[in-house]
Amino acid sequence: MSASTAPSRPSSPSGSVLRALLLQCTWRHWKLAPKRSLLLVALLGLGVAVFFSIRLANRAAVASFASFTRVVSQQTDAVLSAPAGTLPESVLESLGQALAGSGVEILPIVEVLAAAPRGDAEASIGSRPPRTLLGVDLVSLQNLLDPKTLDRKWFDQKKAAKAESGQDSGNLWQILNLPNAAFCAESFAQRENLHVGSKLPLMLNDRQIELEICGLIPSAQNQPAPPANLLVLDLPALQTLAGKPGQLDRVEFLFPKGTPHPPLLERIRSAVGDQAVLRTTESSQAAAEGMTRGFRLNLTILSLLGLVVGLYLIFQALDAAVVKRRGETAILRALGVGAREIRRAWICEAALLGLAGGLVGVLGGWALAQGTVRVVSQTVNALYYASNVEAAGLHFGEAALAVVLAVLCSVLAGWLPARAAAATPPAQLLTRGNEGTESHWRFPVAKAGVLLAAVAWGLAWLPPVPLSGGGRFPLAGYASALLTILGGGLLAGEFLGILGRWAAPLARRSAPIQLAGSHLRHPTGRHRWAVAGLLCALTMTGGMTILVSSFESSVSRWIQRTLQADLYLTSDANQSATSYNRIPESTWRKIAENPGVAETDVALIVPMELAQGPVRVVGTGLAFAESRRQFTWLIAPTEPAVFDARANGGFCFVSEAFQERFGLGVGAKLQLPSPGGPRAVQIAGVYSDFGDERGVVMVERQHLAEWFHTTDASTLSLVARPGTEVLELQAELRREFPGLAIFSNVHLRKEVMRIFRQTFAITYALEAIGVIVALLGLGTTLASVLLERRAELTTLRALGMGRQAMAKATAWEGVGIALGGSLGGLLASVALGRLLIFVINKQTFGWTLQPVFPLRSLTILTLGVVSCAALVAWTVGRWGSQLPADREE
Repeated sequence: MSASTAPSRPSSPSGSVLRALLLQCTWRHWKLAPKRSLLLVALLGLGVAVFFSIRLANRAAVASFASFTRVVSQQTDAVLSAPAGTLPESVLESLGQALAGSGVEILPIVEVLAAAPRGDAEASIGSRPPRTLLGVDLVSLQNLLDPKTLDRKWFDQKKAAKAESGQDSGNLWQILNLPNAAFCAESFAQRENLHVGSKLPLMLNDRQIELEICGLIPSAQNQPAPPANLLVLDLPALQTLAGKPGQLDRVEFLFPKGTPHPPLLERIRSAVGDQAVLRTTESSQAAAEGMTRGFRLNLTILSLLGLVVGLYLIFQALDAAVVKRRGETAILRALGVGAREIRRAWICEAALLGLAGGLVGVLGGWALAQGTVRVVSQTVNALYYASNVEAAGLHFGEAALAVVLAVLCSVLAGWLPARAAAATPPAQLLTRGNEGTESHWRFPVAKAGVLLAAVAWGLAWLPPVPLSGGGRFPLAGYASALLTILGGGLLAGEFLGILGRWAAPLARRSAPIQLAGSHLRHPTGRHRWAVAGLLCALTMTGGMTILVSSFESSVSRWIQRTLQADLYLTSDANQSATSYNRIPESTWRKIAENPGVAETDVALIVPMELAQGPVRVVGTGLAFAESRRQFTWLIAPTEPAVFDARANGGFCFVSEAFQERFGLGVGAKLQLPSPGGPRAVQIAGVYSDFGDERGVVMVERQHLAEWFHTTDASTLSLVARPGTEVLELQAELRREFPGLAIFSNVHLRKEVMRIFRQTFAITYALEAIGVIVALLGLGTTLASVLLERRAELTTLRALGMGRQAMAKATAWEGVGIALGGSLGGLLASVALGRLLIFVINKQTFGWTLQPVFPLRSLTILTLGVVSCAALVAWTVGRWGSQLPADREE
């Protein structure tokens, strides 16, 4: 009797049948094998946990960039800033006239980054978290706040503290007129053991300053707590301390409730003209997110590796369950349960597995995120902007996304097994005693693998998706990588038959090898999917190993060419990618006049907002850079005049990332904003650079300093005179200028490589988790296969095969599966590595890498996986050798 001619009997409503199937069948089998069910849920939960933790860490790091004024006042509606440099304080008068009578509150802001004093002269860059000093008009701010919503006021804390001690309570204006009065977050005060009246030393620009804690930042109801690294000062005080008299970093606006925003925004634009950039708060936050979008997307996609491997495991488990329950399914069909109800029951079982794994993953992911967020924060801090988050909150939206993704993956993995179960005919009852180990369905594996590989090759040639701010997302590249892995997984099963035939000569002398070879020569569907799961993990790990090795080799060569001076100096307060503390002219000229210094290159760095997007403009001595940096030119300049400071005012060089991001090369014109109006420069050359993925524009420092009316420096590069001991010169300068960070050539090279490796720290962890999940999946697959062979195992015991021999046979079988996955994984990883280097990396960051294939690392990886697989398989084999013939599950 076929499935199409099965007897039709009246059945209960569909919902009742489904409920009965889940309770009487699914739940019973789960209870019969609780350890196996929990392991499957745990493995899926691990994949979900990795994804969820990365999402939480990314969200926390990006949220730390939000405007700090949100926690000391209210959510502002618009932000005004200069396209480059600072705003003159005189802009407040124009804004006041334009907004007179509108009810708009104007909040001038000065924001700088400082750092704790260096404890160790050779401390790592970024080892001291940056402190954000926020200068606001405290009197105006106090007028904005509703006293009913504050736990305490701004100005009565020091007064109260002195009153309690019996000292003079002082005066409000005396407190405000203190040149170093600061308010800190309560969490910071507790951590640093500070109280009202405590002194806090900090490094700012080229010197050490000392702040006096006058109180805690008041906390408002229904507002986020102040960041632990935030210190609030009165605006004039911080302008003096930071060397920004008459300058503002930005102006924020608070519009009256219920007032239409467009007319107010237009009035602000008319007051400032083209000299400033006006953004809404939402667009400012979006711009911050855009800076790290590529980094966050790469991490998110990489974190899906565990889920992809988990999808393979769910498929294997449900496919094995379909085979084992054929007799039971046939009985249900004979009793009148329709194919539709059977299919729904299996899909519901897959969804329940996904739900359980998702919930476990959310709990584990939140715990894992507490460690992950620090690594992500350090990377964001080193490469993008100041980020000092130490914990990740539990976000409901991210948790829901993780659970939904787990359920969808499980349902997707369970669709084919559910279809196979629904196709089980009642006639299967006649062969109940021989359930077999092969799946019900047939699939053109080799043809599908070749088709996926062909589509992956075609996708690799498609361009990236453009993002706001000049960013790009290699959507087709990632799709090509996914199809490469899936296609390789389908084709890798063919290695099993080859390995089984190669083992034939050895099988004559070893019964375990003979037994293992017989199973490999005729692999089941689960053997193939176990190979696919291993190949997925190994391909991602091997591909990323190739990418990281190529990246490290390219960066190392770039560092050797770029860092040719003996000593490098910058402000000791610069601990993040957005720290722009400067060295005054009086300081750097004194350093340049030191008898031990032969040459000095003074560099000035100015972040700019071009029409194309944000970039970093570096002003340096181009002649010095050419002689000491040894540019790697992609397109070399043809005019010698570009290196002559007297004639190169209209020229610039751009990095490869800039050219890739904006599509502008040699001959293109740029308009660089400055306080005196836009400056037109022409691109004269394109060079290779791995220092900034957003792009760098390099001009002569002399001209950049004139445009911005400054004589300060951002960094100094020193070449020692012949015969001068560099380390002695370094020690001398440190004693004379304790506010500067002074690095030797060797130390700075090590620091750059350390930051590079730190960037990939999460990548290594994600790769290891993927391999571990795949190995555990191999163990569950072999356990499932042995359960189905229990009659065969009983016969082997009766013929005299001992427990050790059975364990060896299973171990050889596991080695064969691991070798199949490893061989396929190595081939696929080469393809994936090239895809990552020449497509995904190029489209995301715009960098050209020289490919390196680390044979040693890949060999160690392969041997490690095969050895671990042998151990896992041997353990499962010892367990399986004692299985009774009549065990149901």
